[in-house]
Amino acid sequence: MNAAPLDPVPAADPTPAPVPAASPNGIPLPRDMRSGPIVAGVDDALACGRPLRAAAFLALATGKPLLLVHVRRRAMPMVEGYVPIPEEIGANDQAENEVEAELVAALTASGDLTGVTWELVSTTGEAGAELVRIAEERDAACVVVGKRHTGFSDLLHRIASGSVSRAVVARQKFPVLVVP
Repeated sequence: MNAAPLDPVPAADPTPAPVPAASPNGIPLPRDMRSGPIVAGVDDALACGRPLRAAAFLALATGKPLLLVHVRRRAMPMVEGYVPIPEEIGANDQAENEVEAELVAALTASGDLTGVTWELVSTTGEAGAELVRIAEERDAACVVVGKRHTGFSDLLHRIASGSVSRAVVARQKFPVLVVP
């Protein structure tokens, strides 16, 4: 009995399969992870504890730097047609610079950023929009935001200024980690 000739076995593909990227710690990273830093919003070192620690953990695990974004709040309202006098601008900038210096000192003293390469960037505007803008500019690998739900004063703040975490998630163009 004659057997039918077998189809030839295709030769192995000479191009090797792409090796997934890995962090300096050997943790495999997603192929589509962006090249930029882990971005996290900070307003004060005590209030942003858990989100800050989560962002620091991600930065260490992925081998990415941590970019902390502090969105300055205007001391004076910006109303259409109102032009602040230079003394008001200078006083506001000086107060914000002092707040920023205290924030850097508190972040350094907290120990939460030990071993992490980090940078603090300050900007002025609406917090959610500014986080998204900076994350897009820096090609963020991930954005970490906190979600507060601790009482009546926070409820009033969210009503007056909106939820930063909700604003960032709504405009997502990159992974977002919301930490309660």
